This record gives sequence, structure tokens and C-alpha cells, in this order.
Amino acid sequence: MRLESVKQVASDVVEITADDRPVFFVREAFLQNLKIDDFAKGKEFFGEEEEEILQAALIFSAECKAEEYLARCEQCRFSLEKKLIQKNHSKSSVKTALDWLEAKGLLDDSRFCRSWLRSHVISKPQGRPRLVSELCSRGIKTFVAKQAVDEFLEIAEEEKLCEHCFIKATAMGKKDEKLIKYMIDSGFSYKMVSRFIDIKEN
Repeated sequence: MRLESVKQVASDVVEITADDRPVFFVREAFLQNLKIDDFAKGKEFFGEEEEEILQAALIFSAECKAEEYLARCEQCRFSLEKKLIQKNHSKSSVKTALDWLEAKGLLDDSRFCRSWLRSHVISKPQGRPRLVSELCSRGIKTFVAKQAVDEFLEIAEEEKLCEHCFIKATAMGKKDEKLIKYMIDSGFSYKMVSRFIDIKEN
């Protein structure tokens, strides 16, 4: 591979035109042995060095696509990885790109959890176990989900959500055993549900 032109577009990113290949970009952090300073117009790379440059370009491409998704809304690593692989980025490129984004604080599962919880409980008031389960079903590690839910929910807040759930269920015409079952299925403990219904009935 012969470099036809090299243009620095950021402190650690270069734009490269090589032979008959389309223009591509390389971030120095994605190179293993080479450095940006090694690139110059007319320089040639072969074998492992050429492969290293091309692999770094693929990782940068995955990073850019990931940043597009992140610019729209918070993402968790699991769903972002799935989306990128569906866009035909290799697993190894995706892993390295997401590792870099996490290290830079641009991708954060805990932050995703907080964002998801804030929007989710507005339409679906649920208790701790159900919220943890919902987050885990989205690929969040259990300990991260539990920590996020614990931080989000204080006892008073959970009781407030329980009340919201009660109002929603009664508006749907649920009562007696069906009301209790609905609230328990929403993730509230039997003890909390029973106490709350007793308060409402008295």
C-alpha cells in the first residue's frame, strides 16, 4: 500500500488516500506498533504493517458509527454492539471502538441506566426487582443494574411509584386479587402492595 496523501484532521487522527482505495481515517490509539508520524506521502507499507493500518481504519469506522447512535440518545454497550455488528462491522473492531469510547466516558452503561429509568417509570411505574430485570434484559450487567436502581429509587420514591401503579391499575378496572397480582407483576413486593392497599381502603 502506497500513501498518496496524508492529512492530519485531529491531534490523533489522519485522513489517508492510498493507491486506488477510497479515502479512510486512522486514529493513532487504534494502531499497535505504528505511529501517525510514520505516515507520509509516498511511503509504502506491506504485510503486517499494511494490515495494521487497515484494521485501525475499520475500528475508526466503527467508532464513528457508534458516535452517530450516541448523538441521538444514550446507548448501552450491549445494544450498541448489536447495532454495529448488524451494520457489518467486525466484532473485533466493535470491541476496540467501544472500549475506547468507554475509556473516554462517551459510552457508559450506568449513565444509560439512569436515563432509561427516568423515562421508563413515567409510563410504567415498577418496583426494584422488575426494574432490575428490565435493565438486565437490555444487556446490562446485574450488578450495574442493581446499583443504578438502588441509586434511583429511595424508599419514598418506590412508594410514590407504587401509588402511581395503583392509580393506573384501578383506572383499568382492576380490583381485589387482580389488582394485587397486577401490582406484584409490576415488581412491587407483596408486603408493600398489601400495606398500600390497606392504607387506601382505610
